[in-house]
Amino acid sequence: MMYKWNKMITFIAHKNMIMSYIQQNSRLQLMMPSVIDDYVTLDNPVRIIDAFVDKIVQIQPELLTGKGTSEVGRSAYQFATLLKLYVYGFLNSISSSRKLEKETYRNLEVIWLLGNLQPDHKTISDFRKDSKESILEVTISFRKFLIKDGYISGKQVVTDGTKIKAYASKNTISLKGINRRMEKLETELEKYLTQLQDNDTVESVEEQLSDLASELGVEPALLEKIAQLQEQVQTLEQQKQLLEKLGRESIAPADPEAKIMKSKEGFYPAYNVQSSIDTKNHMLAQMDVTDQVNDYDSLEHNIKALKDQLGIKPESVLADKGYANEDQIQSLEEDGIHCFVPFSKKTPDQKQIEAGITFEYDKKNDCYRCSKGQTLKLTCKRVIRKGKPYSFYQSKNCGNCPVKILCTKSKVGRIISRRLDDEWILKYKEKLKTKEFKDMINTRKNFVEHPFGTIKYWMGQIPILLRGKQKVQVEIDLYSTCYNLKRLINIEPMEVVLLRIQNWV
Repeated sequence: MMYKWNKMITFIAHKNMIMSYIQQNSRLQLMMPSVIDDYVTLDNPVRIIDAFVDKIVQIQPELLTGKGTSEVGRSAYQFATLLKLYVYGFLNSISSSRKLEKETYRNLEVIWLLGNLQPDHKTISDFRKDSKESILEVTISFRKFLIKDGYISGKQVVTDGTKIKAYASKNTISLKGINRRMEKLETELEKYLTQLQDNDTVESVEEQLSDLASELGVEPALLEKIAQLQEQVQTLEQQKQLLEKLGRESIAPADPEAKIMKSKEGFYPAYNVQSSIDTKNHMLAQMDVTDQVNDYDSLEHNIKALKDQLGIKPESVLADKGYANEDQIQSLEEDGIHCFVPFSKKTPDQKQIEAGITFEYDKKNDCYRCSKGQTLKLTCKRVIRKGKPYSFYQSKNCGNCPVKILCTKSKVGRIISRRLDDEWILKYKEKLKTKEFKDMINTRKNFVEHPFGTIKYWMGQIPILLRGKQKVQVEIDLYSTCYNLKRLINIEPMEVVLLRIQNWV
């Protein structure tokens, strides 16, 4: 009897526990939103991404075409769907197609943004590779919107470049390495072939190798060894021809279009990304991928890109001394664009400074005078060097000078070259000394550091995931669009941004 009573008490206790759980769960369900739209608040930035992309495809309906034209099977994903996914991903430091695929299943913001669609990682990856022109159109169209609404003024820009590591290993191939390796392989092959030639009683090469293997007491695997050596030589020959065709000393096999560049982390295959930042709201007006190892020849290219892509001509441009190309600066100045680009200071050797060695040009007598009392007279007039006219001046009496060893290694005397068309350069150098110029240069870093820092933070340890200059440009276009969108969200209240996007025509 006691047993049955205990069993009944246990049953009642379990029943009470079950009822309590059901009641709590019911209250929890009442607290949970009934529709997915309730998970995304009205002030969530993901709504701006949704409105931005929808507006883009509305004003550019040609972007609505989906991948694939087959009338059977699953429908293709639209351009807008995949672009929304990438914009969201890049803004949140997610660039991998596999990681983006996972977000479509577990991230409520992404589920809301894509309307509960889950494209697979290959579809996501192919979109980025196959939509180069369309993504560029979106990038330029958004910049034009920012110009029209006054967020980019186009009056003053700061241009700069940064090295972005290519999606390739640091292990590169070079002409020197190829030649060194080929010499070693040819020596090994010559040793084996010489031994084969001595055995003239065997007709075929295979029989010679087999016979040689028997004489040396080794396995016929020697034949495979020689075949491998010959294959390696052939591969090296192909690599050498590729280098000669490209006119390069070295390449990264995984991405031959990338060049070996120097940075704070050392040498590695990379691209030089050139950008122009508008100073009004620190927005990117231009961002192009180049394979130039430095910035010296990029100043005119960057300004031309602004004209070609956006139809704007800045009143002034700021850049660091890496852009100090005299010819390009002069060309832009003559076109009415004020340049604030410092020249690299060529400081004399410390020993020359301590010895007080200086030279001053005497325009009236067309000569140079040395601080030690010597005169450097004109010896060659109007000599063309690299397309520019130069005159050369030399001293004939340096032999008895006590500081000659610190000044020149010439047996005759010190030589100085003077560019004949340096009137403009002299005027520009005077401009460098003004307070306005110095103030401009001091403010330059305030504009260029933030965009590069933000984008590299989004990129993470693996900056880019595509190979080849054009495909890398696709990723850079996406990053620049995301950066400008982020700046717009930070500048204006969300309701203002949404209203501006809605009125975009």
